[in-house]
Amino acid sequence: MHREMLRYMVRHHARANERILETTALISDDDYRRPAPLDYGSAHETLLHMLVVDWGWRESLMGNDDDDSYPEAWPFPDLPTITAFWRDEHTRLLEYVDSTPDDSLAAVMSWDSEDGLHFNAPHWAIVLHIVNHGNQHRSELARYLTELGHSPGELDDLDVLVEGV
Repeated sequence: MHREMLRYMVRHHARANERILETTALISDDDYRRPAPLDYGSAHETLLHMLVVDWGWRESLMGNDDDDSYPEAWPFPDLPTITAFWRDEHTRLLEYVDSTPDDSLAAVMSWDSEDGLHFNAPHWAIVLHIVNHGNQHRSELARYLTELGHSPGELDDLDVLVEGV
């Protein structure tokens, strides 16, 4: 198991999310909530989707069934509530990576999708899925924010190598 690689990717994920959240705070509430060419229809709904997916997968990795229970403060009505919860969620995900024994990170989780497909994946692969899922939606949001005149700048993973970031 390459715990340091997982830590690196989770730190990248948290930093890139912070850049998106900081930049999103610069746009108007109308632009934040209006329908846009994003998979989830608006910047708000896209960020909400990203947060709930991060939280839900981490909860599943920890053996918690998240089918009908949502994080405290649900439904996160605005950017400040999303930002506050996500900062804590980033910490929880990094703590999961740091505190989970290697054999547990290598353990396989199985589940069935809503369309009947069966999946098996080691826990470390699901952590990487969280990061890659974020990459997809951060790219959409970065394009949208840039079109509004507020580019989030570089979102690649080398930021985590800068001291103090």
